[in-house]
Amino acid sequence: MLSPETIAIVKATAPVMHQHGETITRHMYAKLLRDPAIRAIFDPTHQRNGTQARALAGAVAAYADNIDNLAALGPAVERIAERHVSLHVQPYHYDIVGTNLLGSVAEVLGNAATPAILHAWTEAWMALRDIFVGVEQAKYRDSALAPGGWYGWRRFKVVDAVAESSVIRSLYLEPVDGGPILSFRSGQYLTLNLSVPGHGPLLRHYSLSDAPNGRSYRISVKHEAAPEAGLPDGLGSSFLHRQLSVGDIVEVAPPAGSFTAPHSLSPLFLLAGGVGITPMLSVVETELANGSDRPLHLFHAVRDRAHQAFGRRLRDLAGTHDNLSVSIFYEQLSEDDQAGRNHDCVGRLDPAAIAALPQAATADFMVCGPKGFMTSIIRGLRAAGVPADRIRYEFFGSHEEELLG
Repeated sequence: MLSPETIAIVKATAPVMHQHGETITRHMYAKLLRDPAIRAIFDPTHQRNGTQARALAGAVAAYADNIDNLAALGPAVERIAERHVSLHVQPYHYDIVGTNLLGSVAEVLGNAATPAILHAWTEAWMALRDIFVGVEQAKYRDSALAPGGWYGWRRFKVVDAVAESSVIRSLYLEPVDGGPILSFRSGQYLTLNLSVPGHGPLLRHYSLSDAPNGRSYRISVKHEAAPEAGLPDGLGSSFLHRQLSVGDIVEVAPPAGSFTAPHSLSPLFLLAGGVGITPMLSVVETELANGSDRPLHLFHAVRDRAHQAFGRRLRDLAGTHDNLSVSIFYEQLSEDDQAGRNHDCVGRLDPAAIAALPQAATADFMVCGPKGFMTSIIRGLRAAGVPADRIRYEFFGSHEEELLG
């Protein structure tokens, strides 16, 4: 338990973390990522654009704000712990991060970081470490003891590969040992421990895109082009698209993630942008496979037909299940595109129009896609009066900002 003195000091220095937190975390990552084993855990894109540093700075500041009411951080702890478990984070990782974080506090703040402040933050960090370690070790145990479960990394073989669009490739994975596999909640993802020639180990997350079947997993991966001139294409996605073949072996962590469909009979609106369709398809497949009759309304926005994945599958499902409606939006049309055959609307999703639909008043919403899409849709839903507690969302990559405030 934290001492009253520590709580008072951390609470009093919370504004400093809000002001200087990102500078501190950028400094910390610059030191931390010199270790190749640590560097493999992090996506370099999130280092270049500052996402990782901002996310950690925000988490540390929120911890300081709530140091006297840690129950308020429960949802954030759960979400972060899910990601840590998928990366096989261990207690010693917290020790490494803590040493570098507190060292960066001292170096960035200089004389302002008094011995009393550093002592209080050290005590606070150890308490936070213990919270995460406790939650994560319980998750490891649950995954290992569940039917078909395992601990750490398990070898899977690529048994099939299918091009779903010009940029999305599905990989079907079965365990090399031939045993059963852990079930999952629709919306969750797998973490792959890849060995990329010329680079070394690389950990990447990819959404599961089908319903649980006990035998195999399917992930559907978008090939990420270079974010700007002079930078390479996405390392992990390039490897999975261009180098990984049927028969190859990859190491896989148990399914993880907290972006899952709410347990409810309320209508469910699924709003996807681009490759954000992958977890949504898993939700639809699972709901229908389980015999759910809750109304399902799926909206998928894509650039054009070449970039659209799973269109025929979604239309087939809608044609055989009265509780599923599918609306596909193209931003750009080709000469032979036909409304009602391969798309339904032209343009972008209008969150206000969706929120005005008859069943939206009592519906739950799930949103997934690129950052710009997510921001526009979620803020539009909130402006249209959709309560925050009825919206679930996930960025591809890190959970970089809160959009429901």
